Amino acid sequence: MSGLASERKGKPFSLTRSFSHSLILSLAFCASSCGYTATRILPSSYRMIYIEPFQNKIPITKEVSEKIGFVTNYPEIEEKVTQGMISRFLFDGNLRVTNQPENADLLLTGFVFDFFRQPLRRREDDTVEEYRLNLSASVTLRDKAGKLLLQDPAMIGDTTYFVTGPTARAEATAVDDLVTDFSRRVVEWVIEYW
Repeated sequence: MSGLASERKGKPFSLTRSFSHSLILSLAFCASSCGYTATRILPSSYRMIYIEPFQNKIPITKEVSEKIGFVTNYPEIEEKVTQGMISRFLFDGNLRVTNQPENADLLLTGFVFDFFRQPLRRREDDTVEEYRLNLSASVTLRDKAGKLLLQDPAMIGDTTYFVTGPTARAEATAVDDLVTDFSRRVVEWVIEYW
């Protein structure tokens, strides 16, 4: 036992050093394996994207259904979607946005075909407290030669908002959040293709 004790007396420093080295290596490995990377995801041939102004193809004359409750349209929603997409691609940074289609490597086109407001929560007197806003659009991505790369005939964005209470928001603010959500989904869809 005295031999074991004397062996331990001589080893604490080297065990501590060994443990410290292991800890430092583990932390360095963890730090290098996670987090943000500046590497480019897309092929090098794709650097610029042109976002064609979205069209509004919401059939405002269709009959009222259970889903909608009343026909809904939002003035200039297609312009908000186009601007939202441009802003989101600029924020993402993987592709530069150009306003000249002849300079683009990729062409994104689409049209909004549905925008509706859906009651989620009601009070006892049947007044609506919370709504969900939904936006559906058809989106297509082609390369500069016209080759179809991606197509989603029904991409969706949504958000909810309260009209009463301490967290109440105006519908215009909720529409901005809806466009942001939709744009984020489209950009992720385009970038994650590769």
